[in-house]
Amino acid sequence: MTQRRWVILAALCAFAAVGAAASGRSSGKQAPQATSSDQPVYTYVALWEVPRGDWPAAEKYYKDSTPTLNKLVSSGTLVAWGQARAWVHDSTGFTHMEWFTATSFGDIDATMRALRDVAPLPSAFAKGKHADEVLRSTIHAHKPGASGSAMLWIAEYAVKPDQMDDFTQLFDGQIRPLFDDQMGAGSILSYSLNFQAVHTGNPGRIAIAYMLPNAAAIDKFQAALAADETTHPELGPAILATMQYAEHRDSIFEVLAFGQK
Repeated sequence: MTQRRWVILAALCAFAAVGAAASGRSSGKQAPQATSSDQPVYTYVALWEVPRGDWPAAEKYYKDSTPTLNKLVSSGTLVAWGQARAWVHDSTGFTHMEWFTATSFGDIDATMRALRDVAPLPSAFAKGKHADEVLRSTIHAHKPGASGSAMLWIAEYAVKPDQMDDFTQLFDGQIRPLFDDQMGAGSILSYSLNFQAVHTGNPGRIAIAYMLPNAAAIDKFQAALAADETTHPELGPAILATMQYAEHRDSIFEVLAFGQK
């Protein structure tokens, strides 16, 4: 079950909950800063399929827009932002992703307008597929002030129609403490449980996302997960019971730049 549970938990972002004490699991470390559960955050995600020869142009756009995104974090318009390139390529064909997280749709719109003014999209983004989505999260945490490069893992699932509350409670009370422990250890920079705010797909779809400082941190997290599985062997089957597991998909991205408030 350890390997399967690693697949279940290896999950991104871009983002409380019943605390570790309430769940009976205490990390012994100071809890990371997290947005309160009564203050949901919204993450706008843009995905592009960019021909390999146009990657430099796409990534120059990223670099040109970074100062504006950092200013929006400093002003409080954004909670976080990130720009990434697919590390494992899949059949969707998407190669590049950008996201930004805010506490309101108005701030998402303000960010999009600011980016259009200072860094128009390059023609490279018009040569392939494009998709947008808006996600909502009330269970999330991040390392304040973190920035630079990273790795982002996203795991998507379809939760059974009558099991969404059960799954959320399991994540909140039993899985989140592990993420908090790993944030305290420096292996994770952010994590979130995301639901579609705009239902452009299966309304039962959820995405667990977490960002790590580098690929070596994935190994550290996997080791922590294996150790936790020994202590809580009942959790894997309980999670699987809430899911239509055949619809599970993973994505992993190399984060070229990101910033967090």
